[in-house]
Amino acid sequence: MTEATAPYNILNDNIIMSLFIMNIIGISYVFLMNGASILERIKCIFYYENKSTPFNDRTHITKVCNFILYAQTTFYSAIITGSYIRECGHLDAKGHETLFLGAYALFVAAFVLFKRIAFDMANYILFSKKEAEEWRDLFLFTIKVIGFALTPAVIAILFIPGIDFKYVGFYTFLTLLVHIYTITSSLIRIIFNKKRNYLDIFLYLCALEFLPLALGWKLVLQLNEFITTKI
Repeated sequence: MTEATAPYNILNDNIIMSLFIMNIIGISYVFLMNGASILERIKCIFYYENKSTPFNDRTHITKVCNFILYAQTTFYSAIITGSYIRECGHLDAKGHETLFLGAYALFVAAFVLFKRIAFDMANYILFSKKEAEEWRDLFLFTIKVIGFALTPAVIAILFIPGIDFKYVGFYTFLTLLVHIYTITSSLIRIIFNKKRNYLDIFLYLCALEFLPLALGWKLVLQLNEFITTKI
């Protein structure tokens, strides 16, 4: 008689938990070095203040902090994506769940890089260099702080295995709405500040925000199917 394999529990995944602990240590370092400037920059976004609050001007610290923040967003996005696909019954990992999460993380990183390139190409063609650079800096900053916003959802997934995923999904959806709000308000403030043509804003968002998100999700499902059939 064959012994039934216990269902995969992300809480018992040593690799995931080790990465989570490393992330907590890294974020503690980021807040120690640049916590005040991060909070000030977030406040400036929501209060529409147009002033720069850069990270610590020591180059190596800036690069380390940026890497940690991007890694946090990528890591958390991969956990939520993998958990959602598994919850929907689309994940047949056959004991390779960590491999799938790694693939999702690489995809998220590639997707963010693609969006940055797409935004840069469109903005440098359509708008001034100053506007394009200011918009890029704000877009990248929002990507870095998304990881903070997703933290409650990831903690729920990792440490409350019995939680109904619809609550996590709803919270993640709200986070996405806030992200879209910051993107839209920043477009109006930085790029469309002289002439608020809302049709242009809508078309801009459809081409560079909504359509890539829809295509990205479709590609995630195809990536999941590809890996499943190849393992």
